[in-house]
Amino acid sequence: MLLRTAGLIVPSLILLCGAGFLLPVTAQLSSEYQTILTLAPYPVALIVCLLGYGFNSSRILFAALNLSCAYWLIQNGLQTSLNQPDAFVLFSLISLLLPLHLGMIALYRERGLLTPAGIIRLLAILLSYGLLMLVWSNGSLGLYLPNLPMMMLEMLLHEYYLSEAAALAFFLGLIPVLLSFAFRRTFTDAALLASLISSLIMLSWFNQPMISALFVSASLIALAISVVQNSYKMAFIDELTGIPARRALQDKLSTLGKKYTLAMSDIDHFKKFNDTYGHDVGDQVLKMVAAKLNQVSGGGRAYRYGGEEFTLVFPGKSEAEALPYIEQLRETIANYPMHIRNQNRPQDNEKGEKLRSKASESEIVSVTISIGLCEKTPELSDPMAVIKKADEALYVSKKNGRNCTTPAHFKPETKSQRRGHRKDYA
Repeated sequence: MLLRTAGLIVPSLILLCGAGFLLPVTAQLSSEYQTILTLAPYPVALIVCLLGYGFNSSRILFAALNLSCAYWLIQNGLQTSLNQPDAFVLFSLISLLLPLHLGMIALYRERGLLTPAGIIRLLAILLSYGLLMLVWSNGSLGLYLPNLPMMMLEMLLHEYYLSEAAALAFFLGLIPVLLSFAFRRTFTDAALLASLISSLIMLSWFNQPMISALFVSASLIALAISVVQNSYKMAFIDELTGIPARRALQDKLSTLGKKYTLAMSDIDHFKKFNDTYGHDVGDQVLKMVAAKLNQVSGGGRAYRYGGEEFTLVFPGKSEAEALPYIEQLRETIANYPMHIRNQNRPQDNEKGEKLRSKASESEIVSVTISIGLCEKTPELSDPMAVIKKADEALYVSKKNGRNCTTPAHFKPETKSQRRGHRKDYA
């Protein structure tokens, strides 16, 4: 779990580290290259907005608008000393709007863009920055300086350009961003967290040349990458079980070399299991089997083929070499006790807690799988032909009583024996 969560944020953190590494380098660039770099966030923001719109990801689009609006104000209104009243007030307000909007975006649920909720959220960002742009363009922002609260005038730390109010705004924005990342664990939430960190770095060291161009670009690229990652996950990862889906299997089959073994597995009597306990429990069975198959060793990889069928791919292995790992999986699943809660359990939580410890409230069953495997041979040079042969071997396992493994070619000295279980649907 920790590795998976860390994997979500690593690409974004690499981008932020890259921006920090390039910061001293960009200060030495010629004025022409610096101009190009300051213009780069605008096309990137446009691309990210189009990606958000095209993939119906409102949070991506809103975050890109939030960053690009703040960046436009920075480039057009803050390329001067913050000792100027207009510049100081503008910087102070951007320091509040940027993190607070990111915090609100993290809380949003994906409800589409062209919906009442989506339009209201879009207007909240555009109107807040639009009003700020309007007052700034009139040259009247400096008039509000005497009315600013002391928290916006006092710096949190003297060596950083971050007021006490801005620090509070970042803290308030960080809470929903972290909670959303912790509970949802999506690439979008990782990109939002990176955007908040990037904004904090940019505003804290605001005196560094080109810092806004680098860190806003890094944030926007992180948002764009998250769209690609989410799209990949939807296309190649099975939503229910969390393991690679059939489309990912097709890609894998196209990269296999001259030697490999494919195994087709099927949950025994899965329809009967569904009819007895319901589809919710059936889904739990699929998740359990997928989780066990995903732990395959020996260089194998598990894929959900469809329904209750799964495929195991063993690159560089023959049937004889893959068989021990497959048998280990089959026995692990067969020996795993599944607790089925009584369908007549009380709806009241307190009563349920009192009865939960009683053995009568849960039924222990065993789930078994049947497996057929086949290696690539001169006669079976096409992966789909190997899968078809493995499927035929799978049906032989079914005929032999289920909960067993049948190689298409290799004949082991002793066949695996089927074991009895608490309540065996095989």
